[in-house]
Amino acid sequence: MGYRSEVGLVLTRAGVDVLNKKLADPEVSEETRKEVESLLAYAAYHYTDSESGAEVWLWDWIKWYPDYQDIALLGALMNELEDEDYRFIRIGEEYDDTEVRGGFWENPFGLELNRSIELGEAG
Repeated sequence: MGYRSEVGLVLTRAGVDVLNKKLADPEVSEETRKEVESLLAYAAYHYTDSESGAEVWLWDWIKWYPDYQDIALLGALMNELEDEDYRFIRIGEEYDDTEVRGGFWENPFGLELNRSIELGEAG
C-alpha cells in the first residue's frame, strides 16, 4: 500500500531541455532512465504549451519517495535548475504534508497550491 501523494511538476522549455540532457547523460543508468521515462508516462495529465514549450505533469495517488531512483533524479534536476525554470507541488496524505519548490509562478498551466474554507448550505 504505502504513503501516497498528489504531485505536480511544471518545467519551462529550458527546464525540459535540462531534463532531456540529464536523461541522455551516459552516467545515468539505463534502469534509471527507463524508470524516469515510465514515471513521466504514468502521469495522469501531461500537457505541453505550444507557445512557450513549457511542460506540466500531474500524478494522482503516487508513491513519491525520495529514495526511489526516478524520484531522486527529478529531485536532483530541481536542485540544478534555476528557481524560475520549474514549479513543484506535492500534497501528501497527512493534512500538513505539503512541499512547494521553484519559482515558475506564472506558468501557462496555472499550477498552484490552493487552500480554502468552504461552508455548506446553512439552515
